[in-house]
Amino acid sequence: MSTQLERELGFAPRADVLLARKDGSRRLWIEFEVSRADPVANHAKFAAAHLFEPQLATDAFVSMTTTHVTRGRGNLAATTVYLMRAVGMSAFQTVLLPSLDGSSIHALNARPLEALLGGEEIKVMPEIDRVINVSEPVARTRDGHSIHLAANLLEVMLNVRAWNTEIRMSDASKLWERRTVTFFVYDPQSQAFAPSKFCAFVPIHLRATVAPNALSMTLATYSTLSESEPRFDGNVAQRHLTRHLGMRAMPIEQANSTTADLFRSWHRRVASAIALHPRGPVLLLPVAASPDRED
Repeated sequence: MSTQLERELGFAPRADVLLARKDGSRRLWIEFEVSRADPVANHAKFAAAHLFEPQLATDAFVSMTTTHVTRGRGNLAATTVYLMRAVGMSAFQTVLLPSLDGSSIHALNARPLEALLGGEEIKVMPEIDRVINVSEPVARTRDGHSIHLAANLLEVMLNVRAWNTEIRMSDASKLWERRTVTFFVYDPQSQAFAPSKFCAFVPIHLRATVAPNALSMTLATYSTLSESEPRFDGNVAQRHLTRHLGMRAMPIEQANSTTADLFRSWHRRVASAIALHPRGPVLLLPVAASPDRED
């Protein structure tokens, strides 16, 4: 962003890290949200700057948020990304240090920088891998929209709800038919499950109306994607959800009785659409963010 914007608007949108290819063909502006009370602030600065000086086609904004940011505030920031896309920005929000819970993040945040440098608590390469994985397209739909790996748990859970809504609609469910599934994502808020491959990918719509069907995967979009695309794959999906978004894979026999009973009850309702793999279902469980606090 230019110094002209700083002079005229009174603020300077900045990134904590700028990753760029040597040939200049791709730049990622990365913001770290460790424990901020207002994690949407930098989203708003970059979006406002975009109105005066549009983001370059080679650029993408990526916000990385830890579990120390409360769930409600983190979700507000994640949905602000949809607003950024609606004005034409390439923008993403993903997780930062997903293996650490809120109290661990708080402890790290209180330590001096010198103590963190060279330590083993923060492994940089997995964080860089996640940024690149969610910001690069996996495939493209027939109408030209790009398909990306889900960048955060809100996108994953919106997909859970989309699958469960559409599978009850006769026209949409015909596109799914009946499939054998091993891995299932669990949404604790709706107490519903959905196939992990469906949940792990999202269509990205730039300059699109922010409508419910623009915020998640749909059965129509899913059915058009080519199985020949190596990254649009069930194993890629479950590895991404566990390795990059911090979900825990747990065979149903190891899940607590409440979660296991919820799954069995859910599967009875969708058995015409889902056949269980002979090895048995594996549940992907989200790691909870910090509970919402009263201001």
